[in-house]
Amino acid sequence: MKIRHRPRIGYVGVSISSYFGERYQVRETAVAALQRYAGDLGFDLTAIERPILTEADATAAAAELRAADLDFLMIQNAACSAGEQLYPLVDAAPRIGLWSVPDPRQDGEVQLHSLVSMNHFASVIKTRFRDRDIPFKWFYGAPDSAGFRRRFEVTARALRAATNLARTRVGWIGGISPGFVGMLPDEQAFQARLGVALVPLDLEEVVDRAKAIAPDRVADATREIRAAASSVTVSEDSAFDRVTRFYLALHDLSQDMEFDTMAVQCWSTIQQLYGIAPCMAYSWLGSEHDMPVSCEGDVLGAVSMHVLNLLSETRGSSTLLDLAALDPDRQAFLMWHCGVTPRHFANADGIRWVDHVTLGRNASDGPYGVAGDQVFALQPVSIAYINEFADQLLVVKSEVVDHPSTGYDGTRGWLSKTYLNGEPIELWDLINTLTVRGHQHHFAMGQGDVTDELMELAAWKKMRLVEPVPYADHLQRDGINA
Repeated sequence: MKIRHRPRIGYVGVSISSYFGERYQVRETAVAALQRYAGDLGFDLTAIERPILTEADATAAAAELRAADLDFLMIQNAACSAGEQLYPLVDAAPRIGLWSVPDPRQDGEVQLHSLVSMNHFASVIKTRFRDRDIPFKWFYGAPDSAGFRRRFEVTARALRAATNLARTRVGWIGGISPGFVGMLPDEQAFQARLGVALVPLDLEEVVDRAKAIAPDRVADATREIRAAASSVTVSEDSAFDRVTRFYLALHDLSQDMEFDTMAVQCWSTIQQLYGIAPCMAYSWLGSEHDMPVSCEGDVLGAVSMHVLNLLSETRGSSTLLDLAALDPDRQAFLMWHCGVTPRHFANADGIRWVDHVTLGRNASDGPYGVAGDQVFALQPVSIAYINEFADQLLVVKSEVVDHPSTGYDGTRGWLSKTYLNGEPIELWDLINTLTVRGHQHHFAMGQGDVTDELMELAAWKKMRLVEPVPYADHLQRDGINA
């Protein structure tokens, strides 16, 4: 996981003097916990530690917080608070958290009255600032409570993705593969909504770099890549050399150009230029360098993979797959691609380096190498995909499951136990939803469950979620009767 930019999170605790935020050290406890979370979750904290008891206090605090150029401000009702204290703070950050804490006891004289004030602040944002559409998220609980920590961790990771997306550079090398017009991005929309910059380059530049790499460096990399596989059955040793060169060239280019992700055309130009299938290069960049590389020039897939990487706590990149087969009896579907998935997805059999399973098999100059062949280990996974206008996000949770079939040769696994937007969904409903909604057919898939984080990211970025369309035997039209 490559995190280039740490989110900047602010804290301020407001109250009025007739309640006891100071007696119970609500602010001190909150700041100490947030400082620990900053180390654990990778953000920078700017905390106003003094009591904020008046609107004037809040105005002064807001000026300090604005100077910190925050991504998110946690406004805690350390005790009962006045609505006017909120007014200057809503301009201190583009995103807001409202945090209340429980009273120390639930009988006798009320001590904090924090929950009521959080609700009051939310109503102020929705009424007094209704024309501003200010995004906010509420929190409740002591800072070390399990419920608060989980809810805050989701936000910290979603902010990490939002902050880094706003500075993302995508190397778009060679354009899309022939015929894949459905996944062409709206470049202006990606820049305006997400902050993503696309940098187009020619494949010839990468091939020229590959040819110029020193033989000793290629030999060292080749030995390492071969040693990581459970077997190597590539027909042509020189193809392994060329794909290794292509991997090194892509790696060097990504470093020189400061790319966060790359979308690289893998057919048919590269076969004409260099006589290879470059899948192994993408797989190795993902497993060893945490660099997401989408095949077939899919920018939407590249950015979606990058999002999953930003949200993940595991090492190694996500991958890009097709939904290739269905097993309705088992409520399962096969996720597959022809050899690009990083090796950390594999089961105990590991990854094998093989000739590409489709490219060149019916051609006189085939087969082409090198691709990966692996079956995925049983594991939870998250699936995401951003549409061409960057205003919609697919959010799916599923699991790689046992299946009597190993699936098509390539990198693959059968998935079941599937959720869309956090809700269970049957197989036919899923397929119907994807088809009626016009999904572009690629899917970014990462290890682990980050669906809450994906949905929060969508909310911060004002992206729509893909809503389910239950299966029916009649015609369904998106936006009409779906």
